[in-house]
Amino acid sequence: MAVGYILLAMAMPGSLYIGSILVGMCYGVRLAITVPTASELFGLKYYGLIYNILILNLPLGSFLFSGLLAGILYDMEATTTEGGGNTCVGGHCYRLVFVVMTGACIVGFFLDILLSIRTKNIYTKISVSKKSLATSNRQ
Repeated sequence: MAVGYILLAMAMPGSLYIGSILVGMCYGVRLAITVPTASELFGLKYYGLIYNILILNLPLGSFLFSGLLAGILYDMEATTTEGGGNTCVGGHCYRLVFVVMTGACIVGFFLDILLSIRTKNIYTKISVSKKSLATSNRQ
């Protein structure tokens, strides 16, 4: 996803399409793996609550990044017009927003690595229990 945001920040011809496709695909994959990850790591007893907490980042991130951050940074880059409004034309208008979002994605990537290291034992136990069940069912 960070690569997609870097492409969007570069504002080269065609980078809008490629960057948008990459970011969209990453969001799709992220939403698809949230369901099994939540059920495997936390179980099904409080699944609804846990899943909703995990999905809370979508509206919260939209508000913080799109509503606040993008608006503030756009206003900083924009020039005041005669009518009293702000206008900005060109790739520089949202470049800093995409750079900040790239940084957030990189931080998230390293947190994902930390999560995978911490949950390695859980997935090893799941794999061993599945193998032992398969072996006992054959006998």
